[in-house]
Amino acid sequence: MLTTLRQSLTTRLLFVFLVTSVIIVVLLVASLFHAVRSQWRFTIAPHIEQYLEYVNEDLGYPPSEQRAHELANTLRINIYIDGPQSRFSTTGKQLDSDDLEFRDRSRRFRKHRKQNSFIPNVQIGEHDDRTVLRNQTGEYSIFYEVRHQRKHPRHKEGFWLPILLLGAILAACYWLLRRMLRPVQDIKKAVHAMGAGNLNTRVPVRSGNDLGVLAGSINTMASDIEALLDAKRQLLLGASHELRTPVTRAKIAAQMLEQSTNRDRIIEDLDEMESLIADIMESEWVTGGHSALKLSDVNIPELINSVIEELHCADIVTTTFHENITILQADTARLRLLFRNLISNALKHGEGNLSPSVKVHVVGNDLHVEITDHGGGIEEKHLARLTEPFYRADPSRTRATGGFGLGLHICDLIVQAHSGKMDFKSTVGEGTTVTVVIPYAQ
Repeated sequence: MLTTLRQSLTTRLLFVFLVTSVIIVVLLVASLFHAVRSQWRFTIAPHIEQYLEYVNEDLGYPPSEQRAHELANTLRINIYIDGPQSRFSTTGKQLDSDDLEFRDRSRRFRKHRKQNSFIPNVQIGEHDDRTVLRNQTGEYSIFYEVRHQRKHPRHKEGFWLPILLLGAILAACYWLLRRMLRPVQDIKKAVHAMGAGNLNTRVPVRSGNDLGVLAGSINTMASDIEALLDAKRQLLLGASHELRTPVTRAKIAAQMLEQSTNRDRIIEDLDEMESLIADIMESEWVTGGHSALKLSDVNIPELINSVIEELHCADIVTTTFHENITILQADTARLRLLFRNLISNALKHGEGNLSPSVKVHVVGNDLHVEITDHGGGIEEKHLARLTEPFYRADPSRTRATGGFGLGLHICDLIVQAHSGKMDFKSTVGEGTTVTVVIPYAQ
């Protein structure tokens, strides 16, 4: 789920919008804070200091307790007076200043204070529920306490309401973005299906915007590719099929010649031509019509045993099957061709009295099939190119060294179609092992 969300274009766009919004809000708050701070220093603070000067003058010197009561009722503040002759409070209680840390908010005006002695030195202390302004008038310290509005019992609901609204807005944005980008998901599914061989898949065109135009272009491209591949395949299959007739006639004619070395060479060349035509037609059948695999339940041990019986290769005596082998979802016909080609190669290239071996076992979620011959082996420089079409480690065209280099290419196409891979290990003079790895979950 998390991986899907991380890979989702909708989620990424929503995340970009969210991050951009947060950055904009932070910049706005920082700008407002800077502006308010500047206004406080240069505009608000002087007015507060001047206003407190008026209040101090109204209280008189020494401060009048009666006038302090009148001002407290009028201004809705608490006034505390601390002096050499009296300690007075409009609330009847002493000021609790233990949780207050007073700071001078008017440091920029110290030079003005030196020039104008009437400007008071105002210090402000703040706590959760109150703000206290302190200034000094002669020998008296006067405190003005402003109580904040008490938290309402429903403030907790007020805290969660913006969170819920934000979540609803994000959900609506996600739904809207996903709806707008739905053609992207359609294109993704269609391209995946085309890559699997279904070139007849088309992308639904849901709108006339840029994404709709893109979907239509992909459909046109898929139609062109399908037509091109079909034309190529029909031409190749038609040519290969038509070549069989003259080759067959030539073989019959060669068989009627007198026994000679030239006759045997002609027959050998005709056999190779027939084998090449068969390989070409098999290669086209593997990619048959660019269609997807025809998956069904395949019992690998039974399939390999049936291939060994078809090839009449009783020499393979070491066929080992792992006890945890399970049914594999695969294309039976193509796997049969795969194992027939590989086992035929092992029989063809084996030497001495040691027979080829087939071993099937499970590693994690993968099925491993190892086919080993005990022949002359292959040099390491050739291993990486064995699956290339028409590539042979031995360039000789004699039948003793094998066919035309299409067999392993066909095998590689089959394995790739099953989301697997082939690995070759070989030691010159000892033999070669071909390992086919096919995942159970495709």
